[in-house]
Amino acid sequence: MRRWERWSLRRRVVAVSAAAVTLAIVMGISAYAVTLDRILYAAARDAATLQASDISATVTSGQSAVAGAVQEVPSRGSLLQVLDAGHRVLAASDPAASHAPLTRLSPSPGSVATDQVTGLPGEVGEPYAVVAEGVRDRRGVSYVVVVASPLRVETATVRTATLLLVLGGAVLLLLLLVLVGRVMRRALEPVERIRSEVDRITQVRDRGHLTVPPSGDEISKLAETMNRMLDRLDRADASTRRFVSDASHELRSPLATIRAVIEVSQASGQPPDPTRDELVLAETMRMQRLVDDLLTLAKVDDGLPMKREEVDLDDIVDAEVRRLRGTGEQAVRASIGAARVMGDHGRLEQVVRNLVDNAARHTTGPISLAVRTVDDEVLLTVDNAGSPVPEADRDAVFERFTRLEEARERDRGGSGLGLAIARTLVEAHHGRIRATQTPGGDCRFEVRLPASAASGPA
Repeated sequence: MRRWERWSLRRRVVAVSAAAVTLAIVMGISAYAVTLDRILYAAARDAATLQASDISATVTSGQSAVAGAVQEVPSRGSLLQVLDAGHRVLAASDPAASHAPLTRLSPSPGSVATDQVTGLPGEVGEPYAVVAEGVRDRRGVSYVVVVASPLRVETATVRTATLLLVLGGAVLLLLLLVLVGRVMRRALEPVERIRSEVDRITQVRDRGHLTVPPSGDEISKLAETMNRMLDRLDRADASTRRFVSDASHELRSPLATIRAVIEVSQASGQPPDPTRDELVLAETMRMQRLVDDLLTLAKVDDGLPMKREEVDLDDIVDAEVRRLRGTGEQAVRASIGAARVMGDHGRLEQVVRNLVDNAARHTTGPISLAVRTVDDEVLLTVDNAGSPVPEADRDAVFERFTRLEEARERDRGGSGLGLAIARTLVEAHHGRIRATQTPGGDCRFEVRLPASAASGPA
């Protein structure tokens, strides 16, 4: 089995084809040989039966003695006998057959029995078709007429035909295997080309595509599928490189600040400075947030475990509103209606917090939060007085490390991951998120989540 598994596909197909064709040829030749043998035996038996009938008719008519009846019928190479009721030889066509009966068959008068034997008394290995017919003469004496027809010609015919068929089958098998081997080689050539092209692309890390055969068959579909897979791998590779580059850049900035502060402090020998310590702490917290966001995205990529329980989204929004009002940095407006969804409470809190933090970084004006149930969905909107996201960038803004106003976001501490995390978590809850604008032209982010059965309309 291990050796079989190491064989190439072409070799395995040829081997299986050889086995199947060989079995079919053997079965066909065997069936033909048996059928031919039965046909020839039946012909010889019928001829012997006619001879026995002729002898029986002569004995029954009483036209001649028993010995004369045997002599009147041409033997045609067969051995003829007439036996009495005691199975003693009364007459025979050949002196060699006059000593012992040719068969043990003893049919009653008017009946015929047949047999095929491989040898007669005094002979070894010679096949015969034996016919025995019971007969009664006019005096009521019973006899058995025996005709043994040799099957030498028939056996030689079957043997010769079988040998010719074996030779022909061997030639046919050889030709078929050569044909199967060539067909398999031609059929696998496109697969080998695909393999070599993929190997080349893998080795040189080239953004190449496979040549699609014009046949339109399964090989062509395989090449098209491989091209789509290569496109996805190219996009994933580019995204990974961009992700690593952006993460490295984000980490480099706070690390450089912390290093510079420490080196200056060590070089000057100055006593501890609260302002300097506050700067180091701020940059450290910035790195901590970035690392936390990266870990969250990594967990999501690996399949983030999510709880499935009823969550009052209005309570989460209400808590976030109270937090913002407690800081007193910006005005907050809220419109909160009853809204319940199925999901993970902690992850939904993270979605709301990320959207609110993003809104706070992009405006100095008021922030508006609203949540309500619309039909079978819960609608959450987070508005700010800033400019809305341009329509061309409303999908890209949810990509990782995407910044539309790069300098200001960096100053305000954004990492470019908050919206990416929000979209990932919303989609994990079978919801949708998009960037849009308010009727008054302000910036708005809108989240739609499937409502729980216990959530009622607004």
